[in-house]
Amino acid sequence: MTDLEAVQTVDLLGTNDGERRVLDSLADLFAGDGTIYLVSGYFTYQGYRSIRDDVVSFLERSPENQLRVVVGPASDQFSSRIAYDLWALDAGDQVRIYKQPRGLHAKLYLRDGPEPLCIIGSANITQVAFEYNVELGLEMRRETVDHPDLKPFLEWAEHLVETSAPLRRRDVFAPVQVGSSFVNWSNKARLLPMRNVALRVMPVLFLVLVFSGLFRFV
Repeated sequence: MTDLEAVQTVDLLGTNDGERRVLDSLADLFAGDGTIYLVSGYFTYQGYRSIRDDVVSFLERSPENQLRVVVGPASDQFSSRIAYDLWALDAGDQVRIYKQPRGLHAKLYLRDGPEPLCIIGSANITQVAFEYNVELGLEMRRETVDHPDLKPFLEWAEHLVETSAPLRRRDVFAPVQVGSSFVNWSNKARLLPMRNVALRVMPVLFLVLVFSGLFRFV
């Protein structure tokens, strides 16, 4: 295998049943230097804990290393504990978190720099994705981020950052996050026939009424 062939690789990623796991690839993502883009539709605290040590090592290794995170700010999509921890780790304006409230569902993890790496697939940064779900991802390495296989992903990530708003502390207050969840679900409901909305909402309302009745007798 030539040096160029060693750099240009494509691997499939799975959960626990494959030779290459999503967590393995994320560890490699933070093992290199450059700017890392994390775009995850769902980003839970347990998922973050699985990669936190790698994040810390990445930020401490060089002040030139940068982390750009794009999340959905709703309560069911993102844990405020992650934001507070990342802000606490940021000693030199290395970390920037952005909110994309328009139904963020994408999963892209990308590092530019001298040894670029791109991960794309179905896995969010959640413990469920890492340990339980049947996930499928693709890990791609190229000799330069300007390679035509990687450049479109970097341009997409940069454009997403440019069109997203910085996440502020007020955005992760619990009532604000719950409100964002309500807006998300109401916007999705407008795209569905009313019959479908009713079929989804009524069982939930029924369970709420049943459990609220039970708790009255506890």
